[in-house]
Formats: sequence, C-alpha cells, structure tokens
Amino acid sequence: MNRRSVLTLTAAGASAALAGCAALFDASLPDALADVDPDPDQLPTPTIGSGGVSIDVYEDFACPHCRDFEADVVPELEERVLDPGTASYRHRDFVLPADENRSVPMANAARAVQAATGTDDEPTGQFFSYKRAVMEAGTPDDEELAAIAEETIGIDPSVVADALEENTYYPTLAAEWEAANGEGIDRTPTVVVDGESVEDPLDADGIVAAVEDAR
Repeated sequence: MNRRSVLTLTAAGASAALAGCAALFDASLPDALADVDPDPDQLPTPTIGSGGVSIDVYEDFACPHCRDFEADVVPELEERVLDPGTASYRHRDFVLPADENRSVPMANAARAVQAATGTDDEPTGQFFSYKRAVMEAGTPDDEELAAIAEETIGIDPSVVADALEENTYYPTLAAEWEAANGEGIDRTPTVVVDGESVEDPLDADGIVAAVEDAR
C-alpha cells in the first residue's frame, strides 16, 4: 500500500465527509491486546471475490459507521464489483480503544467462526455471514455472540465461547492493528482500493468508481 496516499487522505479526515470512528494512536494499542504477541500467520485474511482490483476495508465491529458500511455499502459492492469478478474485498480488523470491551470480543468471535468453518479451498469460511449477523445485532455480549454462531452458521456455540474465554485469536487482532497503524490508518471504516484511500468510505458509487479507475 502507498503509505503517502493513505496519510494524505488521513489528514483530510477531520471533514464530515470522512465520517468514522477514530482512535488516538499516542494512547497505544487497545489494552486487551497490549501484552499479546502479534501473529500475522495465525489466520488468513477474510476475502470475498477473486477480482484483480483489491478493496481493503479496515473495520471495528463495534463502530456504528462500520455497521452502516456493512448494511448499505457492502451489498452494493457485492452486486457491482465482487460478484462480477472485478474486485476482491479483504476484511482488515482494526479494533479501536473507544469500545474495546466489545470490539475485541466481537472480532475474536468472528475469527473463531472463520477458523471453525474455513477449509484449504475456502479459508474464509463463514466469516462474512457471521460478521453480518453480529453487526446487525449491534454490540452483542459474549453469550449472544455464541448464540449467533449457532443460529446463523449452525456451529456449536462452544466454538465461539471457548475462543472468547481463551482470547484465542488475539494474536491475529494484534497483528492486524500493527499493520494498519503502520500504514497510517486512523479511523474505521477506511477503504483502500488498489493502494489508494477512498475519500468517503460510505459512498458506494465512489468506491466503484475507484475500482473502475484501477482496472
């Protein structure tokens, strides 16, 4: 990714057009991940589609703007650039300190679902189906996160419950945070198309236009 292009748009982030949940990086990594050894190889990046243009989306499960993105923008992207095979959408976890009491467990639960349902051929598994259900639920507690896995994916709720109790995928979340921080990402959602940040992450037309320009 072009760090300069990300930082250029980051500087414009104070404008209303770049609505998002922001973190102050001088406050450090979220406390829940502070003593975790990052492991970028623990799980593969959840991905939709296989098109040649990359759409990297940095999200926090508890961020209301990310919920708006999931509800309003993702269906448009699926229809217009993912299903036709133009682009691939890669989820990047970027948990923020503002609501880490829910952000971290929600992201950890989603990665547990990915690990339980992924295969060698489809390593993402049911991550995105679970992610959508969790975001529709707002900020569910741990018991609800386990129940959603059973209700929407049909997997044993203990898969999620155990991961929540043992903080199983914290190394993935810590690695994702460090990578995003290193690229100058400072808010969620942030959408990066083929290495260039999109000015308004909630503008589906703008993202599609960026994909077309990158082809």
